[in-house]
Amino acid sequence: MEKFDICIIGAGPGGYKAALILAKNGKKVCLVEKKEYHIGGTCLNEGCIPAKNFLESSNYIKKFSYFQNQGVQGDIKGFDFNCLKENTKTLIDTLRGGIEKKLQSNNVKIVYGKAEFLSEDEIRVESRGETIKADKFIIATGSISRKHPVLEFDSKMILSSDDIFSLEDIPDSLLIVGAGAIGCEFADFFNALGSKVHLCEFTPSILPLEDSDVSSIVQKEFKKRGIDIDTSANVISYKKTKDKVEVVFETKRGKVVKSYDKVLVSIGRIPNTSSMSIDNAKVQIDEKGFIETDFSLKTTNSNIYAIGDVTTSAALAHVAYYEAKKAAYDILGFKALNDSVVPNVVFTSPQVGSVGKNERYLKSNDMEYDVKKLFLRTLGMPKIKGDDSGFVKLLFDKKRKLLGASMVGYDMTEIINQVMICINTKLSLDDIKSMIFAHPTMSESFYKAIEG
Repeated sequence: MEKFDICIIGAGPGGYKAALILAKNGKKVCLVEKKEYHIGGTCLNEGCIPAKNFLESSNYIKKFSYFQNQGVQGDIKGFDFNCLKENTKTLIDTLRGGIEKKLQSNNVKIVYGKAEFLSEDEIRVESRGETIKADKFIIATGSISRKHPVLEFDSKMILSSDDIFSLEDIPDSLLIVGAGAIGCEFADFFNALGSKVHLCEFTPSILPLEDSDVSSIVQKEFKKRGIDIDTSANVISYKKTKDKVEVVFETKRGKVVKSYDKVLVSIGRIPNTSSMSIDNAKVQIDEKGFIETDFSLKTTNSNIYAIGDVTTSAALAHVAYYEAKKAAYDILGFKALNDSVVPNVVFTSPQVGSVGKNERYLKSNDMEYDVKKLFLRTLGMPKIKGDDSGFVKLLFDKKRKLLGASMVGYDMTEIINQVMICINTKLSLDDIKSMIFAHPTMSESFYKAIEG
């Protein structure tokens, strides 16, 4: 049995980031990952990175008519889906290899296999039949796709977001159940490649975490491109035939029956905490499976930390990176990190970015605020880029301090980070107004919104 200073369970963004910080600061670190060739976790292997690579390719198709209007001559002869998948695999392998090299060069021991707690300071790695002891543990096991109460995953016709990258062909018809960020991004991708896409959402709007004026812009653009959308809709039954899935819905239009080649279920994710005998470590989880933590990310066992999707914080890779640093700093005795506002991004066309408090939150909590809103059609660069849909909306208090922002439009997943910096550094609108932004750029949309 080998003894370590810290053992980290889960090698996703949070897990490998924490391992590197701790190892670079002299700690003896073991990193346990359930699957071989899965360093980087869901984000790298079946999530953020492959999804955005898919979307980048489909964006070229969506903009082709604009290219032609700008004088580019040529035709689209087709789309090689297998080529995109191979390119994506190469991308993933390259990035994973880089992470593995960093871990190895910092003497992090990587152990593959399913971890199970035997006690507060010992785990067993099942596939290897070995036990590992450590002074401290970090649980970073991430999340798994939430099961639908009616539709059962089969990885062939009824798919999770993990399955989508294994498709052999672009389906002629696709139902996407769940219109959050993941569902909307895949609706955007498959629509661009010719699928007849139907987006079905249980709540009254797509992108339900965003303000209604944001989601309505995305919905309007989706409908222009032929994506069918049903909100306040619920799947009540289904049956599979040889090559179709027939689905029955309750919608605002009444009961609807439709058939599809494939069904993608994207109704969120749940913490991956149920199979590691966590009770043996005296770590408390809530009724939904989330691990309870304090400000420093310690669990109810002060020698065990939890980060990323297993906690109640936002299930985002950039949050996991931040929490990895926060937990590692606490273990090392470094100065505690201040909490940051978290940007949320959606890579649809148009893109969505939001940070801080949104209007829905401010209204529901009876908070006073003012609004500045700039429509992108009034600027030059969005038109030059070929998409001037959307707006920048800034929310601020009586002292003209930013409370939050919501943006929808071209490249807004990049611009939102400017607002995050301003909120964290407590800059007022007047502070920002005194700066010079380059022209013509997409970034000046933020400045122009302040200027009014």
